[in-house]
Amino acid sequence: MDNEVSFKDINLTIVGIGLMGGSMLKALKGQDNRPKSITAYDIDAEILKKVKSRELADVVTDDAKEALKNADFVVIALYPKNAIEFVKQNRNSFKKSAVVTDICGVKREIDEEIPPLLSEDVRFVGGHPMAGREHKGFSYSIPDLFLGCRYIITSGEKQAVKLVSEMADIIGAKKIVFSSPEIHDELIAYTSQLPHVLSVAYMLCAKKRDVEDFSAGSFRDITRVAMINDEMWSELFLENKDKLLNEIKSLRVGLADLEDLIEKEQREDLRAEMRKAAEMREGIIG
Repeated sequence: MDNEVSFKDINLTIVGIGLMGGSMLKALKGQDNRPKSITAYDIDAEILKKVKSRELADVVTDDAKEALKNADFVVIALYPKNAIEFVKQNRNSFKKSAVVTDICGVKREIDEEIPPLLSEDVRFVGGHPMAGREHKGFSYSIPDLFLGCRYIITSGEKQAVKLVSEMADIIGAKKIVFSSPEIHDELIAYTSQLPHVLSVAYMLCAKKRDVEDFSAGSFRDITRVAMINDEMWSELFLENKDKLLNEIKSLRVGLADLEDLIEKEQREDLRAEMRKAAEMREGIIG
């Protein structure tokens, strides 16, 4: 593929038409600068029927070789282990000079495992759009899932990164963020994985108590991400175990400090910690 080619000139294949892959298809539909051809690959025939009936792709197929043979640009929208396995099984089917990218929520394993599987003329870009929903599957995919998100890129040569960045912009990303896989996994452990751990643990504390009539906004806010895709998040937790365990230990320290202030009725110190937390949140979120 020509290094200077633009996104609208390529044949795009999306591998895995779940929440993320489906949302990409929907975000691209009707765009003036959509790729000249879009292929949707999935092993679920019912999903492919829905994609075809909604005219979200030019080609739908459950044949990986067919999906890859003309693809200038491949987005692998699978869970990490499945993404690696897909590349491993189809390493010889990628088009010469194709750009391949992923959207996985952990990057060290992906950036370490996938590039050596590909031939030297296939260019890999590690990617992770900071977007998602509590539910999984194509049925929950929406065209504005990526609107306003940060799109993180952790590896790749200049022209391949340019193409991924162009795609990110077209589907609605607000900002391209460059990071090493190591830093990505460390920060994601805190900003994404730890809140899910906390929400699950908090929800389990309800046990068999009847809390429904005593629940308002704060309960809904902290438990929202307990509506968790257990298949994906259990994999992400374990793939990033070292980073996540460090964050859980830090959370325990923070809880112990607050517990101590409450136990000793040190109200002014407690208020100071609350103000500090509010200021930090304001500085990050606004």
